[in-house]
Amino acid sequence: MDYRKIVIAGAGAYHFAPAILEDLFVLYRIPCEVWFVDADLDMAELTARAAQALARGFGTDARFYYTTQLKKAVFGADAVIVCADFLSEPAWKIDYETLDEVGLGKQVRLYGGLGGLMQTLRTGDFMAKLAEEILDTCEQTRLILCDSGFGGMQLGRMCDAMSTYYGIPTLGISGAAEYTQEKLRLYLDIPKASLKVTTAGLSAFQWVTELVDTRTGESLIERCKKEMQEDSREELAAQYIDFYDAIPAGTHCMQYELLADTPLSPRRTVIYSGVGAGDYELRKRNLALLTVHGPVSPKGSEAWGQIRTSGLSTVRPIEILRALWEPDKPCEAANLCMPCDGSVPGVPPGRFVEGPAVIKDGHVHGKDVQLPLELEDVCAQISLCNRLYAEAAVSGNRDAMREAMEIDPALTGIDLLYAEDVVERMMEKQKEALPRFF
Repeated sequence: MDYRKIVIAGAGAYHFAPAILEDLFVLYRIPCEVWFVDADLDMAELTARAAQALARGFGTDARFYYTTQLKKAVFGADAVIVCADFLSEPAWKIDYETLDEVGLGKQVRLYGGLGGLMQTLRTGDFMAKLAEEILDTCEQTRLILCDSGFGGMQLGRMCDAMSTYYGIPTLGISGAAEYTQEKLRLYLDIPKASLKVTTAGLSAFQWVTELVDTRTGESLIERCKKEMQEDSREELAAQYIDFYDAIPAGTHCMQYELLADTPLSPRRTVIYSGVGAGDYELRKRNLALLTVHGPVSPKGSEAWGQIRTSGLSTVRPIEILRALWEPDKPCEAANLCMPCDGSVPGVPPGRFVEGPAVIKDGHVHGKDVQLPLELEDVCAQISLCNRLYAEAAVSGNRDAMREAMEIDPALTGIDLLYAEDVVERMMEKQKEALPRFF
């Protein structure tokens, strides 16, 4: 493989860094120049030095740099992997206070509704600046966006914005299938290795399309639906099973964010990440041990073992890049955010969907999945909203934003003029983060 320049934005990302490091320096040993970018300079440096120790230990030809400035790193990059966290506590608080005081507290959401709109606008400004930098300095760049489900990425909308509006080849990866497998294997009391789960739909709006006990070949979908409908802890999931005849994917049922309110909709979105300050301190300690001792010594090996098993195992951007760069090295992705090629029924070609895919011959091919007919029209409508919101976020186009709000299922029953006024107030309070609109 040719020497590659790879930029990792959000180098300390808890969920994604282990697989990136393992694929680059242990499994595939890709000759590369790697730039680690993180708002936490200590984390960027620790990750870079630990990566250097891995490269030395496994004989990978690589050069390493670290910085807090993404603009400094991007020049001439062959690939940019964005793993950054886009959640801002002060901005989230403004959204909550503004919406709550006018009786729209249920619109405080991460992905959908008015809260999701604001999160899209804030994320879009970062992405627009990145796109402009890429187009100025490295038009051959491939962009991969990674979504943990808890960092406010707006994966589908941002992939659409970068690909459709700027023409930058962009794919997204999430852990939706892995999270769903982890939840349902405990729920159904089946060993993880024996439970095959496939999820598909749109980003933040995925559904279980396959649920199989591989020991017997038995489909568990009907059993799972029945048990959820009888479980008082799964009232929200049971509601959507009744509505759409499909099991919501994910650690928690978050599909409500992109749909109309119901009496069972949460008062406001609660974000579950499962990663605390203690986890990051342990990660830093293990990175330091790996740096000092290397991956071969007992201490270094133990530290590396803890690092590599602490993140998502199915979200592997380097493996995808390798398959795109080397047509004879195909791979599969459990959850890829990609332009629809007919694999997800009901969604027009070109709009971004999420589901299983194969990357071969330098191209992405979605695997065909089946969704209930009840979901096809909904997915088509939400995918159009996503495209319009994406355009508004990166261009400052208020007409596109208004058009999206008119057809957004999450705003069903809310007067459009009233909603626009509330959004304008939220935007005014955060104008420094939204320069494209002001």
